[in-house]
Amino acid sequence: MFFRTLQTFWRNPLKRSANNELNVTKPNIWQTLAMRLAIRQSIFLSGLTLLAMLTLYWALNSFVLAQISSDLSYNLGQLTRIQQTQGQASLIENLQQLKAENQTRGHSHRYYLLLSAQGERLAGGLQSWPEEVVLDSQVANVLLEKENLPLQRMDIDEGFWPAVATEFTDGSKLLITQSIDSTEQLKDFTLMVMLLLFGGVTFISLLLGWLLGNKILQRIDPINQTARAIESGNLSHRVRLPSLNHLPDEFDELASHLNRMLDTIEQLMRDMRQVSQNIAHDLRKPLTRIQTRVESLQSQPSVSSDALSDVLQEMDSLGKTFNALLQLGRLESGTQSGVLHPVNLSKLCENLSDLYQDMGSEQGLIWVNNLSENLWVQGDRQLLAQAIINLLENALNYSHSGERIEFRLQLTPKNRVEIRIDNSGVDIKQEQLLEIQKPFVRLDSARSDQGNGLGLPMVKAICDVHHSTLKLSIKANLFSAVFVLNRSERS
Repeated sequence: MFFRTLQTFWRNPLKRSANNELNVTKPNIWQTLAMRLAIRQSIFLSGLTLLAMLTLYWALNSFVLAQISSDLSYNLGQLTRIQQTQGQASLIENLQQLKAENQTRGHSHRYYLLLSAQGERLAGGLQSWPEEVVLDSQVANVLLEKENLPLQRMDIDEGFWPAVATEFTDGSKLLITQSIDSTEQLKDFTLMVMLLLFGGVTFISLLLGWLLGNKILQRIDPINQTARAIESGNLSHRVRLPSLNHLPDEFDELASHLNRMLDTIEQLMRDMRQVSQNIAHDLRKPLTRIQTRVESLQSQPSVSSDALSDVLQEMDSLGKTFNALLQLGRLESGTQSGVLHPVNLSKLCENLSDLYQDMGSEQGLIWVNNLSENLWVQGDRQLLAQAIINLLENALNYSHSGERIEFRLQLTPKNRVEIRIDNSGVDIKQEQLLEIQKPFVRLDSARSDQGNGLGLPMVKAICDVHHSTLKLSIKANLFSAVFVLNRSERS
């Protein structure tokens, strides 16, 4: 069962569809990233816990053995001093007293054996001298078998016991050893506690991982639901955000970003539909006129050059619209943003002003130039000329006789070059300024005039190429178009 769970846990929920596309099925709790990380963390923490406990077990065992060795050496030193200062009889008396105390306790951890120089047993609880004992006064593990152990203590197991032995000057030998039963019991108890702690840490870490996985799934499910709704075509669906008294976290930030992204996508889709409608509206009339004139020419026995000229003029106007649309697409996609070079913007503006000032005079407009000299910018000369021409033509088309057009080129306090074109007599609302920057969006009053609604969108795209922003404003029927460029030294 455990290995089956692990197999399910590690199985990849990615499947390929018939068209070889990857389909991601909804993972269960064991396949979530949070649960996988929790299991890995659990394994890591359990490993660290096991390592720490093994280290503690080793340290405890070493400490107990060191304490036993120290006690045995100290006990041997005491008995050796008694042998040297008080004689063997006093030593035997002390050993008999220690044996009697052990018997009164009912359980003895330490046992003694004193043999004479001839090997006779003089005192102590052990029955015989183990073969592996070395008379060097150093504590060492010695194998004690049944024949070495006391007869009255048959419940004591044989095994390797810590022991120390020495030989006195008269040839007698003293052995002190200690039972490891209590040590083994302590070790068994410690090992049991370690296993319980290890199991508890593993269980708690897995439980916390499961809770964490559920919590993360609860936070991600609204995002997945929104994605499925968007996939089904409901572009108005948004990720549900928590209440105001909820402390925001990274999931709330992600949901907020996704909602803003979906708002942008929905707006772009609406703009695309609006552009399609505007294209159909603006191209239907010239196409209808061309069709009508061609049909009328078919019914005539002879075709005049004037009639053909009118048709060609309509087709030429239609071709310009398509070319402008293609150029706008290239600018917005970045395929026409070449390397920028120093451009004498003052000279360019003077040439364009001379051309369009005459056209404004013919319309009875008041033309004012305020052009600073010798201002250079980093840009594309052809695109900058196209942007300025579009703004000047826009000013001419929406201004009437007696109104004012001001063409300004000046240096800003931040040492940048500003182009500004103001024209009066424009009847437009503040909320329409963003709309007229979209392709094929034209005011209702301008539908009957010539134009394709691509002038301002083209200027906006050219400003984007030059890392600038087109700013439009309206105040008391004074319409202003401004964009700022980076200044460049003369090449």
